[in-house]
Amino acid sequence: MGLRISKSFKILPGVRVRLGNKSSSVSVGGRAGRVTLNSRGRRTTTVRLAPGVSHSTSKGTRPSSSRTVPDTSGALAARAPLGTLIAPRRNIADGWVAADERGLVLHRTELDDVRIPLAHLVSVELDGKELTLKTSDPTTYCLRLTTFSAARDLRFVESLARAARLPQS
Repeated sequence: MGLRISKSFKILPGVRVRLGNKSSSVSVGGRAGRVTLNSRGRRTTTVRLAPGVSHSTSKGTRPSSSRTVPDTSGALAARAPLGTLIAPRRNIADGWVAADERGLVLHRTELDDVRIPLAHLVSVELDGKELTLKTSDPTTYCLRLTTFSAARDLRFVESLARAARLPQS
């Protein structure tokens, strides 16, 4: 269960702003109906039909649990949705990182996803919240974990090291 932080405040009559830890939104309207635009490009229209009954429609981007990973030549990426997770998804400063049976997936906001095959991982190190991934080519990824559980971060690194058949220290 994750911790969510959100603050909502009225800036004008009928206009409300909500700030959250992953996105923000602006809502215009009142009890009868409203339109909400969020920072991820999603537009939601809600109409109140009766007390306790409403109808909503949404258009725009919606994050999918099954992401497609674009090709990037440096990391030998493959286009495929995430499979069965070996190491659970961990949030990083500008996205997330997860591992399935085909490799590690590094998703960063505003950049293409990168898939690193498990066979190409040379070392995985965790120092506090700093995750360092070294690959067989001269690429090293230094990532800042933003998760709240150090124990889960450590389990992520251990699962990844086990799956990549790396020596554990």
